[in-house]
Amino acid sequence: MLSSIALLFAAAATVFAQPPLRTTIVYDDAYCRGGTSLSTTVCSTGENGLLTRGFTTFNSLPSFPRIAGTFFVEGFNSANCGACYEITHQPRNGDPTRSIFVTAVNSAPQSAGFVLCTDTLLELTGETRDTVPPNIPVDVRAVPAADCGL
Repeated sequence: MLSSIALLFAAAATVFAQPPLRTTIVYDDAYCRGGTSLSTTVCSTGENGLLTRGFTTFNSLPSFPRIAGTFFVEGFNSANCGACYEITHQPRNGDPTRSIFVTAVNSAPQSAGFVLCTDTLLELTGETRDTVPPNIPVDVRAVPAADCGL
């Protein structure tokens, strides 16, 4: 029994100890609307659905507005629904590196990487709506769901 528990912890440590993945972020104001029903996402129902876990709207999630669509969510009922990711960005203006935690609530094309609430993206990058470039490079890694308040 003890060896099974040790193996479980070792497996979890391996998952969260993976090196970051280089991808991109884009923004969409739709992820900023707290009253949006989670039924509008692929992470709605099913065994892994967020509605199934008792969340109803974007702002019912503890991390809101730090939520995202991501290519890690492959489609309906993905095991990655509700997963937490740390996104790290080095601003263009030379400011120190910034990191945030986001909860995966929807799918996104691989080319988009992560789709964030506009305000969240601007907070992370230090950009303004007038200066934000398309497809901003970031490093992403999976972290424990507790880092997103789940």
